[in-house]
Amino acid sequence: MALHGVWLALFFLLAASGSKLAQASTGDETWHLRTDDTTVTLEARQGKVLLTELGSASHGENWLMAPVSETLLPSVTQQGTATATKWLFEQATQDPASRELVLSFSNASPAMELKSIWRARPGHGPIEHWLTITNRSQAKITIGHQDSLSLSHIAIPTEDSMDAWWIRRGASNATNEGGTFVRSVGRNSDENLVSDPTDGASPVPWLALQVGTSRGLYVGWEFSGVGRVHFHSLSSADGASAAGPGQLGIEVGNNPAFKTDVQAGESFVVPPAFVGCYRGDIDDGSYTLHRFVLEKLMPRFPAGYIHPTLAYNLYLDSGGPDAREKDVLRSIDLAKSLGFETFVVDAMWFPQSGDWRWDPKRFPHGSQPIEQAIHRQDMKFGLWMAYTQGSDHTDPESLNVMSHADWFTGPPRLDPEGHINWNAQIDLGSDSARDWVEHATQRIVSEYKVDYLKTDYTPIATSCQRTDHRHHYGVDVSYWSTLGYYAVQEALLRKFPDLILEGCSGSGHIKDFGDIQRVHVIAMNDTLSSLPNRQAIYDSSFAFPPSVLMDYTYEKFYDTVSDAPEPYLWRSAMMSQWQIDPTHSASWTPEQRAKVRREVEIYKSWIRPILADVQAHHILPRPDGYHWDGMFYWNPSLKRGTLYIFRPNSETTQQQINLKGLAGNAKYTVRSEDHSTKDRTYSGAELMKSGVMIRLPGRYTSDLVYLEEVR
Repeated sequence: MALHGVWLALFFLLAASGSKLAQASTGDETWHLRTDDTTVTLEARQGKVLLTELGSASHGENWLMAPVSETLLPSVTQQGTATATKWLFEQATQDPASRELVLSFSNASPAMELKSIWRARPGHGPIEHWLTITNRSQAKITIGHQDSLSLSHIAIPTEDSMDAWWIRRGASNATNEGGTFVRSVGRNSDENLVSDPTDGASPVPWLALQVGTSRGLYVGWEFSGVGRVHFHSLSSADGASAAGPGQLGIEVGNNPAFKTDVQAGESFVVPPAFVGCYRGDIDDGSYTLHRFVLEKLMPRFPAGYIHPTLAYNLYLDSGGPDAREKDVLRSIDLAKSLGFETFVVDAMWFPQSGDWRWDPKRFPHGSQPIEQAIHRQDMKFGLWMAYTQGSDHTDPESLNVMSHADWFTGPPRLDPEGHINWNAQIDLGSDSARDWVEHATQRIVSEYKVDYLKTDYTPIATSCQRTDHRHHYGVDVSYWSTLGYYAVQEALLRKFPDLILEGCSGSGHIKDFGDIQRVHVIAMNDTLSSLPNRQAIYDSSFAFPPSVLMDYTYEKFYDTVSDAPEPYLWRSAMMSQWQIDPTHSASWTPEQRAKVRREVEIYKSWIRPILADVQAHHILPRPDGYHWDGMFYWNPSLKRGTLYIFRPNSETTQQQINLKGLAGNAKYTVRSEDHSTKDRTYSGAELMKSGVMIRLPGRYTSDLVYLEEVR
């Protein structure tokens, strides 16, 4: 199936309205959409569709100072001639079952149909919006930029401060590429946050506007290609009053320079975006978004699967690309003895990227002894694959750079050591390349009996020199490549419904609300050290629930003090899915192994149940390696939580820590793993106003403090 067919099929899945329940309307009318958190009102007035209300479901405020008219594609080009569009509102259908409102427009010349779709799914979270543009003419058209979501006339309050919040991906190294950014919003605000799946320092396509600590609004984009979230002050030319409160505009979607071709009869989907409103502070807003991600976006888990799994990743500990069968089998026994549940064979099992066979020299018996040993130990079998990277091997199943030269984004350059060819990448915007990858990934999962597939590097191309792929203008490369990537992932999930997918992509380059619909967990950061790990979860948890995020740990690889094989390192990754990745386990003492087993027990019995429904509170500033840092997790359904607290390279021996999100009149028992505080019972008011005193004995020490409501 060609890529436009894949995306069109997805459109029908997203936009299908129940015809028996839908009611059409062509006159002036009002429509209301509502989630547990957010309400939207749209109105048809004299042939125009206006967004008239946007607010919190629990309070009656309207973020909009004036109605917002739907912004629709202004022009198209056909046969070399640019033509202004004249969109005519035809009808609206609202389906109570799907909670969708579909607004239909037509353009006479060239003949086109546009649908603007709003969806408010029940439960916590935002309201989504996307569009489709169908070419009803007899010839190709070239469309330009169309936003996924466009808001304006957002009031900048005068009675309280408004801050804009966003985060960077922090992919290769959260210390250098990550960050949480807060900017005061006023009459001269203008930030263009460009997201890029190959740039580890680019922003996640998410933005929150926080008013004091009382209320907020957030937007996001459900797509992994290059795009942007732009917020800016409005001037009188935009319809804002010079005398009244300031106003903001927000645009979410493809970059303004975007354009692409739509063939006759083809439909182009403008990717979904969302807007949500909430009461409380930034962490309260994040929790409503977290529930939306967990309940609406994520792929389903197999029946009985325990999430997040405790994964043991094998790469450097076995010798990396020099590993042999006996090394892997020895590590399987260690992983089981430590209590891990999934054994992931990383980038060390194949002879060369693109030749996805077990290296016949190092693994003469193939995968069978390893797969059987893992499953005999009642663990899941995980495997690493960078499926867009080519090879010069001539095996019939290999992705050969010569026989498939037309699939690559440019002239491929092979790694001189002949292992991973990072500079030989195919474009999944090519139908034939995508078909090969679908076959290769499904073959590997089936033939090797894989339970957990880790995909790495960047399966999304953002630039390509070919002229015979689906893109034609450079600016549309990532759009079509993203659709190819999605098609591969979705095909895997359809064929293997019990398969778990880890999105690595250089650990967090693809970190967005489109990817989390095609993977079960996103790796956050590729510097597997204690400080970047804690920085990564601090940043990423503003937009994503901790249980869908994953940190790795390398002991003594970056810093021999802070990354010693001790609880300080392990706990730095235990605020999310923890994937241990030993580098020299042979040197661990019996005491150190016992400490790993203890942290595994804590994770299984206490931490993992809390992660299923956790309110993540950023109670201390972002970790910097010199000041105490930590986070407080509270599970409102279990009525228990964990304070993660770290003393890095700090002279301070004790600190009073104030908690958040508790009931002031409730009682809570407090105890700690390493006795950094006395066991006692507090009121919620005491813990939030006065706090709990924590004493840590030395630099690079930590503790886990356990709280439980007294019933």
